Amino acid sequence: MSISAPVHLAIIKQSYVQFDAMVALRRALHQHPELSGQESWTAATLQTALEKLGWEVRPRMGGHSLVADWVTDPNKPTVALRVDMDALPIYEANDISCRSAIPSVMHACGHDVHSAIGVGVAGIIKSLGDAVPGNIRILFQAEEEEITGALRMIRAGALANPKPRAIFGLHVSPFLSGKIAWTDGLFLAGFQHYLVTLFPKTNWQGPESRLDDVAERCCRTIRDFNTWQMPETWSEMQRFLTLMQEGPPELAKFTIYDASRNSEHPDAWPGQFGIGIKAANAHLRRAALGKIKAALNTICAVAHVSYRLEPVGSMPDMRNDPDLVRETLPDLKMALSSDLIQVKATFPFNCEDFTFYTRTVPGAMVWLGGADPEHGKYAMLHTPNFDVDEDCLIVGARAMTTLLLSALSNPNSA
Repeated sequence: MSISAPVHLAIIKQSYVQFDAMVALRRALHQHPELSGQESWTAATLQTALEKLGWEVRPRMGGHSLVADWVTDPNKPTVALRVDMDALPIYEANDISCRSAIPSVMHACGHDVHSAIGVGVAGIIKSLGDAVPGNIRILFQAEEEEITGALRMIRAGALANPKPRAIFGLHVSPFLSGKIAWTDGLFLAGFQHYLVTLFPKTNWQGPESRLDDVAERCCRTIRDFNTWQMPETWSEMQRFLTLMQEGPPELAKFTIYDASRNSEHPDAWPGQFGIGIKAANAHLRRAALGKIKAALNTICAVAHVSYRLEPVGSMPDMRNDPDLVRETLPDLKMALSSDLIQVKATFPFNCEDFTFYTRTVPGAMVWLGGADPEHGKYAMLHTPNFDVDEDCLIVGARAMTTLLLSALSNPNSA
């Protein structure tokens, strides 16, 4: 361990001290959600809270994102924490006091929790005084749901002057509240997106609108390749979280296929559809593309059509830096004891633009358990009744403060 026992105890104590403020902030953010690119009220609220704690805040660091700095000595190293702050276009079904006041917009992915924890960490860092062995930077990122926010922050200089030696992040999850789940490998997989356009051959018969029928046939065939389905109930999610901890080969090497027509734009070119491939590594994504092309070749030959397949977007894998995880894990174990879980396979249905930070500095993310099923809080991401047990704020702030100080204190951190 690199953090002394007295500092560990101080972090634990202060995580409770910060609890009421974190709850109040989380509820205010939850009641006033803002979509990606529109986070002006959120940014102003967070800036006010951080400046009251004495942090130096730089606004508009790529859209509405903020960079908050705690500088103890410019000659000492800096480590960073990233939290996100945007909401989703989902109508909230919860009957709670802080229910979203914005029609059809809600914090259904826990970014209100993440931001409140970020401010909680800021409060703990301030309270530790000279026990902080370096400088801390917290990135409050906008536009995560559109996967544009991280790159905008990087271009605005969020990882410069100085460059952090490490960066950490967390994401609330359906693990039981108070648990932290970690991995030293793949945290969330990347993806490849393609646009397919069908064209009638010279022996095509019928109107071009019939190309849509061929497109639907292609989409159904591609979706039928799937062996994994998104968990939709609490019991299904619990079985899936158990698989993540066990790491069976079929999950450790998963591939997810998606294919659909753009029904939101009925004027789109007849016969166009999108394809998404998510897999545990780039090799599996390439193999999946080959399988898709073989199916398209067969279907299109029978239907007397040709097709054009164009790449339209991608996301690299989010992999935790194994050395960084190994160096900070002893301190995290000391802080959390039996509440620490190792996962051996990733959740295959999400992605994270946190990966762009890790191209510049070593990085790692953890899952923060937020579920309390006895009280109807399941922390099921991107659902209309998403809600968390707010006690998870204490654990999240404690865990992230511990990781930051551990990385600062460890002489081996790059």
